[in-house]
Amino acid sequence: MYNRDTREDGLIRRVYERNGATMYEVALPRMKDSWGRGYCISDWDENVLQLSNNEDLKSSPLEGGLRF
Repeated sequence: MYNRDTREDGLIRRVYERNGATMYEVALPRMKDSWGRGYCISDWDENVLQLSNNEDLKSSPLEGGLRF
C-alpha cells in the first residue's frame, strides 16, 4: 500500500478498528525500495491509502503480509 500523506510504501500486516475507523498496521522498509535492512511498524488510517506500484516491495519475504 502507499500512504499519500507520508509518501511511503508498505505492507499491511493486520487490519483493525479504532474508535469506529478502519486502521492498518503496516510494515515499512528501513531502506526505501528493499526489505533487506528490516522494517518498522506504523499505523495508517484508511483515508490516506492507495494501491502501491512499487514492484520491488511486492515481493516481500515478510510473513503474514497482505499483498495488493
